[in-house]
Amino acid sequence: MHQADVLYTRHVKSRRTIYLFYLNVKDVASRYEAIVPIGVALKGPAKSIKNMQGILTSSTIAKCLEKIYDDPKNPLIWPKVFLSDRGSEFKGECEKLLRNHGVKIQKAKSKKTMGIIERSNRTFQEQFYNIFDAYDLLDTSSDIIELEDLVIIVDSIVEDFNNSVTRLLGMSPAEAIKKKNVFAMPSKPRKGPMGYDEKRLSYGDSVIYLLNLSEYEGGRRRATDMNWSSKIYNIRESLIQKNQPVLYWLEDDEGNSPERSFVREELQVIPPDVEYPPQWVLAN
Repeated sequence: MHQADVLYTRHVKSRRTIYLFYLNVKDVASRYEAIVPIGVALKGPAKSIKNMQGILTSSTIAKCLEKIYDDPKNPLIWPKVFLSDRGSEFKGECEKLLRNHGVKIQKAKSKKTMGIIERSNRTFQEQFYNIFDAYDLLDTSSDIIELEDLVIIVDSIVEDFNNSVTRLLGMSPAEAIKKKNVFAMPSKPRKGPMGYDEKRLSYGDSVIYLLNLSEYEGGRRRATDMNWSSKIYNIRESLIQKNQPVLYWLEDDEGNSPERSFVREELQVIPPDVEYPPQWVLAN
């Protein structure tokens, strides 16, 4: 599986091009990544930055993906699964191109789903801004920073990422992508047993689940919002894997299900003698 996201930084003028965005594509298993700067060549009359931002289209992203996957020097090949957010730039021509190469397309339902690529974006920004001095970053007279050769700088940062040993893999992404199987340690140590040794919920258990930010009205939690789902659900199915937390899928009495899966810590078991208020009260 590959995760992809568009990264936004300060606009950079390099030679005769103004770069506005960066496409970041990362292999989930090996953590190998590729970043393509997206810019506008300065030809003819000067254009405003606002007009230039219109280049972020599905056609542009499709061309960037071809540049990554069709490069014989790049070990990233067309993946089996491609995960992105629901932005319009990942639809249209982008989806058409992926389907032509037999790639299954998935859309993230929350920021949590895109955690690997979001963390990669943050690390890139930290390294990227290290090359500027304080004057460049504090100068508010222009939205544009000038660099001699941005593409070479981006490539050197990405090369450093891919050749640095990662804590979770115990090897560099450049080494990991050459292997058939890679075992990654969890990013956070889990207390208690996992996988086949984990104590599991039964299909007869009634539960409520912990809401995430995308499930709040307007995508933001207010003081009056509930922390847990207003409906009670039953365990519909579970998935047990070696060295991984057990995943649960839920279903209510009407056959409706949340779109995501849950780990045990996100579920609260409701005893059979607990009586909830009527649904019309909870809904309002």
